[in-house]
Amino acid sequence: MNHHVTHEESDWFVHGLPALHRRIQSILQRQRSEYGDYYYFYGQPYQALGILGVYGERSTEERFDTYRLAKLIKSEDRVLDIGCNCGFVALYTSYRTGCYAEGIDINPYMIEIGDQCSDYLRVSDRVKLSATRIQDFAGQADFTVVFSFATHWTDDENYRVPLREHFERCASYLAPGGLLIFETHAADVGNAQFYDAINTFSDMFSVEDKWDTDKGTRHLYLFRRNK
Repeated sequence: MNHHVTHEESDWFVHGLPALHRRIQSILQRQRSEYGDYYYFYGQPYQALGILGVYGERSTEERFDTYRLAKLIKSEDRVLDIGCNCGFVALYTSYRTGCYAEGIDINPYMIEIGDQCSDYLRVSDRVKLSATRIQDFAGQADFTVVFSFATHWTDDENYRVPLREHFERCASYLAPGGLLIFETHAADVGNAQFYDAINTFSDMFSVEDKWDTDKGTRHLYLFRRNK
């Protein structure tokens, strides 16, 4: 009978997962005892990352497929993920496509978890995650893609601005001709005021595509920044 012998380097992806999970649980425990602000999903990450067995409310891999990111993102792209939570969509997109990705989020514990997972997937050389408020991020207009996934207002009320202000901020991060991939909140679907606002942004963006996600409870828009 042949017996499989575990080798630390050749089997690194599975070999180190228990230790990674322990580090993540330690970070979550510190968040519960130290972090006085709002945190998501009963103290667990809002995002799940199935490839590493990280539990959360929304599947990163499913969102990657539903948002068609394998088709939209190229290896030469520079991606910014606004309000990224653990940054899983950014780092998984980099893992799958080879692009450079940055993510920002106000919660330092989520960013710490994202850094752990980025290191584990060996993409930390092209992924940068930062604990900062959207309002304080001084990004240059050199990103080719911006992700805004249900972050134009936040449940913790740390970011509540007019929709146009949010779009202006996204435009300021994008190079001319850059792509804004924008996910709505469920509350935006069927909201006439939201649709009316979207229709006033033609001075900044053109709409390239739109489809429904999450069984029709959200919209996903592709906006192209005007040149």
